[in-house]
Amino acid sequence: MVKRYQRIAAVLCVLLLAAELAHTGLKEKLEEEEEVLVERPLLIWYTDPDIQDYMEAAAAETASRYQVEVRAELVSEVDYIEKISEKSVEEEMAGPDLYVASSAVLEKAVLAGLAEPVTDPGLFETYSEKAVHAVTYDGAAVARPFYIETCFMLYNRYYVDPEEVPQDIEGILTYAENFESDASTERVEHIFKWNVADVIDNYMFLGAYTDLGGPDGDDKSQVTMDLEKATECMTYYQSLNEFFAIDADTVTSEEVIQEFIDGKCVFTIVNVPMLAELDRAVAAGEIPEYPTERTVTGEDGEEHTETASYDPFYQIIPLPPLTDTLSSRGLSVTNSVVVNPYSSNVKAAEACARYLTQERAGRLYEEARKLTACKSLLEAETSKPDTSDTEASGSEWTGLVTGYQSLYDRLLGRSQEEAPEPDFSGKYVTVYEAYEAAAEVPKIMELSNMWLRLEVVLADIWRGADAGEEMAGFKELLETQLD
Repeated sequence: MVKRYQRIAAVLCVLLLAAELAHTGLKEKLEEEEEVLVERPLLIWYTDPDIQDYMEAAAAETASRYQVEVRAELVSEVDYIEKISEKSVEEEMAGPDLYVASSAVLEKAVLAGLAEPVTDPGLFETYSEKAVHAVTYDGAAVARPFYIETCFMLYNRYYVDPEEVPQDIEGILTYAENFESDASTERVEHIFKWNVADVIDNYMFLGAYTDLGGPDGDDKSQVTMDLEKATECMTYYQSLNEFFAIDADTVTSEEVIQEFIDGKCVFTIVNVPMLAELDRAVAAGEIPEYPTERTVTGEDGEEHTETASYDPFYQIIPLPPLTDTLSSRGLSVTNSVVVNPYSSNVKAAEACARYLTQERAGRLYEEARKLTACKSLLEAETSKPDTSDTEASGSEWTGLVTGYQSLYDRLLGRSQEEAPEPDFSGKYVTVYEAYEAAAEVPKIMELSNMWLRLEVVLADIWRGADAGEEMAGFKELLETQLD
């Protein structure tokens, strides 16, 4: 017993020394950079109002950490890169030192000279390969991945036996054909509903047979479409309107997720903000009560009672194939933090970018309804150490780690609130799997308006236009824009 505590004491001494050295090194670094950091306030631009609380809190904490004024400014997304360029080349630089941008505009940012190359070691250890590709242009990382967006499917576990979840969209049609309302499903108004007016939600019906520029989304020679298969998918997509009759002129994402929350919908396609709204409703107790017992007839013809209670009441699954012969693939957008080379505080901007996208990113879901792109946070949460064979008991192990972390935070001048543990349960792993499988929006500037055209094409096909003609026209548009 004495030897065990001697070993623990020795470990604590080493940790204390490491913490003190880290604190001293950081303090010296801040003192060395102090004159540079205080030349002008560090300015961060972003365009998404959903991340305003996160950005303002992060700016305040960054200012405290690096002892310099930091301002986070919400600006219009209209001509975003153009405005950054215009402000950056003024006689007295008035542009942002760093800014949040989607992967779709990174080519424009690089060609305008507005993206400082990222040379951080271990990018693939910090972020997934997919996320790094999303911020790579012409073979070099030009931003740090921040948060992800993609689509996935939900189903109500009280309506669908987890052992009998349909394997494709065709299976959902079979479920609908066999659906019989009873006491446990009396709220159901829709078997399958999604926002058919949203091009990102609908892209799954086209994505398996379209390439948007290769792994990095910047290669014009890899913008291709298998017209025959794409037409076949779009014909199938159109047939779903005959079955589910969703009005593209009135449907909204807010309506879709609320109906799922209310138990009115069995299957749906959602994005990350919709999932966050669902989780908010669950936490607030805004979901209906479901019968936990039901009478079923077995294969022998005898009736018996089954008991089922689910928490949460929903399950996340990746986007399924359309049929056993038609695949699907979703779309993703990776938002990133870019450092502006015109900044007089590039090193400070890089430190701030790392803090936004790594150390503090565990709060994104709670504060902004976004999921971090930082893989290392997810791995840290889902790869807890196995302490079953340690000499110390579980409580002693927890106390040692917690006590050290608290001490280390105090030495660095951080409060407990500044370094919370991210909450990534298993269900979010499925969202990340959907993100990894999805096609990233391309960076190619000539394709920047393709989404508006595709939205019209999908809407017309949904309403009955000839799928072959519409897809042929869309493919021709892509080829013309890239000539």
